[in-house]
Amino acid sequence: MSASAPTSLPPRRTWRAALLRRLKRALLVFAVLVIAHTIYTRSFSPEAEDWPGQRAALAKRTVAPLPVQIERTQLLADVQELASAKYAGRRVDTAGNQLAQDYLVGRLQAIGVPPLLAEYRQPFEFQRRRIRQFWTGGITTRGTNLLAVIEGRELPQQRLLMSAHYDHLGERNGQIYPGADDNASGVAAVLAAAAHFKAHPPRHTIVFALFDAEESGLAGARHFVAANTVPMDSIRLIVNLDMISRSDANELFVAGTHQNPDLRRLIDPLRAASAITVLYGHDQPRPIADTDDWVDASDHGPFHAAGVPFLYLGVPDHAGYHRPGDTFAAIHPGFFVEAANFALNVLVAADTEH
Repeated sequence: MSASAPTSLPPRRTWRAALLRRLKRALLVFAVLVIAHTIYTRSFSPEAEDWPGQRAALAKRTVAPLPVQIERTQLLADVQELASAKYAGRRVDTAGNQLAQDYLVGRLQAIGVPPLLAEYRQPFEFQRRRIRQFWTGGITTRGTNLLAVIEGRELPQQRLLMSAHYDHLGERNGQIYPGADDNASGVAAVLAAAAHFKAHPPRHTIVFALFDAEESGLAGARHFVAANTVPMDSIRLIVNLDMISRSDANELFVAGTHQNPDLRRLIDPLRAASAITVLYGHDQPRPIADTDDWVDASDHGPFHAAGVPFLYLGVPDHAGYHRPGDTFAAIHPGFFVEAANFALNVLVAADTEH
């Protein structure tokens, strides 16, 4: 029986040709990706926000008191209370969060604004996922939104909504994260707005929403929207406040006018007189995962996805952001009062003109 001929190896030039073909394909794919990335990034235009130009224009403004002024003492007292150690950082589904709920319900009752639903609390559940629960689907977490309303005297079926989240990060490694700016500041401003409209009944119905679990994927706002707590098409505007009490630059940002340019008519007269610098921005289209994009960064995000016009008032991240140093002592009271005044005046203008 004769031996079979050994299998011959491909000639070296054939092997080289195959390698060259693969290299050319890889280079072609790489070139396509580079071109696509260039086209993709150039399709975004955050430079259109022109913050230097806005600052230069506002430097010429004539500062004057805004038409409506918030009572300063209670505004600051609410932040100091919510950021105190007794609430242990107000993490969702904790005893400290429950204590914050009790305090806030008491404040709403003292102001005299009735609940939106049968009671102020809107309970909900969601799955909070962690790596170790990847296969089991997460931990069932209980949250509670706090909702109040003032019925409109002329257009009760048309609603404006002012919101802020009252939860924060709780305790980590034995340290409390007080969340004074994030977001006791926004909550205090919502309470101040509720007090104003209780004394001065609005034309439209105004819903005051204190959302829970914002720090857990906007779960409270998502529940409000998904449950159609009020018909989404009846909400003319949501004004969401998140971190409005701390700015070394004395600057407050308003996001949402890129998506809804007509809202600038409410804001322009107010920013032209405000004692703080109010800039448009953080809402131009940006590449994926750009932290300067605030369109979905807080509780207005689910409303925007549902087609509700939004304005988001806040400051950029600072040294205390999501750290134990976000204390009442670290906020800037003068800036905060003016920011809260600005937010209230925006809502008053929306109720008057919208």
